[in-house]
Amino acid sequence: MADEVNEQARAEADRVLEAVRVALSLLDGVQDTAVRAVAAGLVLREWPAQRGTAKEVRQQAVAYLHERLGMDFPEIGTVIGTDRSRAWKIYKGI
Repeated sequence: MADEVNEQARAEADRVLEAVRVALSLLDGVQDTAVRAVAAGLVLREWPAQRGTAKEVRQQAVAYLHERLGMDFPEIGTVIGTDRSRAWKIYKGI
């Protein structure tokens, strides 16, 4: 089961990353070079804040596995490819 989950996860991550690449390539379409440079700088400056979105999605998924499906943290760790303590920390948002 873990291999199947890993393959599906890789495919989904690749799909999301491709969408991000496409979105970022929109910067190349900005005609004015100065505007393009400033826009790229703004994206770079604001990018770290977007990292929280993926963290929240992962935390919600682990919470669902634990609270709704009744999985314990060793099981969750196995499914998501980490150990039980890391699964617990993800659940707690640490």
